[in-house]
Amino acid sequence: MDQGLGVSRRGYLGSTFGLPDFALSVAQLWHSRDLLWHMTVRHLRGQYKQSILGYAWAFVNPLSMMLILSFVFSQIIRIESPGDVPYPLFVLMGLLPWIFFSSALGSATDSVVGAASLVTKVYFPREILPTAAVLTKVVDVGFGLVILAALMFFFGHAPPMTVVWVPLIFAIQLLFTLGLSYPLAALNLYFHDVRFLVGVALSLLFYMTPVIYPVDIVPERYHIIFDLNPNALFIDAYRRAVLMDISPGADRLLLGLLIALLTFLIGYYLFKKMEPGFADRI
Repeated sequence: MDQGLGVSRRGYLGSTFGLPDFALSVAQLWHSRDLLWHMTVRHLRGQYKQSILGYAWAFVNPLSMMLILSFVFSQIIRIESPGDVPYPLFVLMGLLPWIFFSSALGSATDSVVGAASLVTKVYFPREILPTAAVLTKVVDVGFGLVILAALMFFFGHAPPMTVVWVPLIFAIQLLFTLGLSYPLAALNLYFHDVRFLVGVALSLLFYMTPVIYPVDIVPERYHIIFDLNPNALFIDAYRRAVLMDISPGADRLLLGLLIALLTFLIGYYLFKKMEPGFADRI
């Protein structure tokens, strides 16, 4: 046992993971917030370690994707953005939350496997690993917002008052992303194919999410697909709040919060159910 972390072997949850154990686990995670901060900073520093451009890569990824998608879908295929919103702004506002979601999910899926030596030697809440991986990507969102602000200035598109909804929308999306990350990180330890399945699923989901096109152009018979896609809800809410001066709507925010909360609770529960077998699988 590592006395410095103050978490004993008995503190870990076995196969009979119930409501009292859930509360205890959340309390342990809160008491380990300093460790979570340390792991997040460590993960962030290692993300661009030994790269020539360093943190500039956080600008390169969304900027390059925005430029190529804007050229293809505004000059060649010609998708019209709603209202008077310039298409580069429209597509970037869809790319930023999507890049956060996809990169966070991919990083979190490999988080437990990538810390195998740590898992077998030190006792700490294992959910810190996928949580730190997701939180690291929040920094990339901050870099992306700098690009968005510069682009809005370039097009003379001042942010409306409804932009105050953005932190709440992002908090809901963060909760949803964490909820998916926990079981995927655990399953990847048991079945290494999971990381490849996640990559394939994200590639397919990208085109089923209104990142490069407005959901209004989708035939009505297919709307159910987008209604069941939480990322479609989040991206639409971001665009309404940041680009269109329209409130995302309390009903849609409550729906997103309900989906995110259920996803988080179920995902966290599954993670803790699988956690006792981690050491045997490494």
